[in-house]
Amino acid sequence: MNTGLKTIDNLIERFGITVGEGHDAFQQVLDLYGGDSRAMTMKLPFCFYQIITNLPVSRRLSLHQFYLPHRKARLASFLIDENGQIVEQVYYQRDSKYVKACKKLQALVQRHYIKDWANAA
Repeated sequence: MNTGLKTIDNLIERFGITVGEGHDAFQQVLDLYGGDSRAMTMKLPFCFYQIITNLPVSRRLSLHQFYLPHRKARLASFLIDENGQIVEQVYYQRDSKYVKACKKLQALVQRHYIKDWANAA
């Protein structure tokens, strides 16, 4: 993967992209259902919180968060629906290099979730 930042490329190479629930130093994936009360305690962006609380209880979203372990900072977060489509995204780093890298990371995440969704169907 060539995101334009060697740090992020190394993290992707080392940890890969996780689709199912789990976490490591680079990412965390958590399944949330509509109205999930855990959303209130997770320090999510308001747009994420709004989507989760307004979603029917029968619907599931995956919260995929990426971190920069060397800076102890968040990189990006994505809300992904059952079909593998990204519903909402937030990039935490404002530097243009990081924004470009996050867009490439988003495309990679989208491909992984759509591939996983196609395999499940």
